[in-house]
Amino acid sequence: MSAAWAVAVFTAVVSLAGLMTWGERKLASMIQDRIGPNRANIRLTYHPWPFGPKRSVNLTAIGLFHIMADPVKLFFKEDFIPAGANKILHTLAPMISLGVPFVVFSVLPFAGPLHIQWRDFTADELYLAWLFSGQVLHLSDYTLKFVVADLDVGMIFVFAVSSLAVYGVILSGWSSNNKFSFLGALRGANQMISYEVSLGLCAVGLFMIYGGLSLSSLNNGQGELLLGVIPKWGIITQPLAFILFLTCGMAEIKRIPFDLPEGESEIVAGYFLEYSSMKFTMFMFGEYVEMILLAGVITTLFFGGWQIPWVSPEGIHVLHWQLLWSDTFLSGLGATGIHILIALLQAGKFATCTVVWVYLIFMIRWTFPRFRYDQVMKLGWQMILPLALINIMVTGLILAFTRGWLNG
Repeated sequence: MSAAWAVAVFTAVVSLAGLMTWGERKLASMIQDRIGPNRANIRLTYHPWPFGPKRSVNLTAIGLFHIMADPVKLFFKEDFIPAGANKILHTLAPMISLGVPFVVFSVLPFAGPLHIQWRDFTADELYLAWLFSGQVLHLSDYTLKFVVADLDVGMIFVFAVSSLAVYGVILSGWSSNNKFSFLGALRGANQMISYEVSLGLCAVGLFMIYGGLSLSSLNNGQGELLLGVIPKWGIITQPLAFILFLTCGMAEIKRIPFDLPEGESEIVAGYFLEYSSMKFTMFMFGEYVEMILLAGVITTLFFGGWQIPWVSPEGIHVLHWQLLWSDTFLSGLGATGIHILIALLQAGKFATCTVVWVYLIFMIRWTFPRFRYDQVMKLGWQMILPLALINIMVTGLILAFTRGWLNG
């Protein structure tokens, strides 16, 4: 089941990332009062009525088919490796940059556990006797988790694996045998390592409040209500940590205003200057996957993940008032049907929040100017890091006071 869910997550992320390559260009064109992508389209000819004159309709005048035309064009371009470059590392670097973000998605829960109370199926009933001879699929009491790997140290896994992306940056710049590429790689390595420290510290306050490192436990903790009404989301309990985490996340994925490793006006294209064809595509596609990952992690940590306020598999609960699904027309679906419906709503809520944050990341890029390199380093070490430490201390004092630790 984990393998099937991994395939589903991979397919969803790839599809959204492909759509984002068009969406960002279209959004930028609207902001800058341009037309944007509009050439890759399909024009069909049809008869508006029998025996009438032919009419043509442009199905995608907005250029949606650019998401297919661009990869095809890049696939047939020459894969050029400069003289003096390390061919093995030059090829390995884009693979690391694209592969690392996909691995992190394995610990993100996209919906709450789905408890199925149906009936058991034999392999013969499923026409799978040739593959699972004598086995039984127990669906009379089965809990399906919408996460590939529900680790107890999920956030440590996120920080550990995502930090490996720096190797793709530094190897691409060093192996290209180009001074501009190497300068971009040095910038990227310094920037990513600098902000990783603060990124981890920003999440410590959440660990203290919700009592765990597992992303599932963080989601479950945000399902509670403050004063019986206010969702106990991370944005409510840790507003300063949210601002700092978003800033550090933008620096980690090297998006404007933190795109110094690319710096088109200074070092041409930075660490991937000497890349073309599908290797360049992997760098570009990896950047969009990182944006989806950042949006998903922000949704999980600060916006309740899959939690829908006041809604649970049993019903709606607000203060002392409750409405049970068994007392509504949904009772006809049965317990399993209601649980499936709630799981779909939870997945939809997670996906919606993630897409909204992807849109906001786009808007940040086309709103703010690029920092100078010394400003990026100063912001990370002299401003965000002290604020993250102060946030931890203040959170600890508040928890000690509210939970009565000081009285003991």
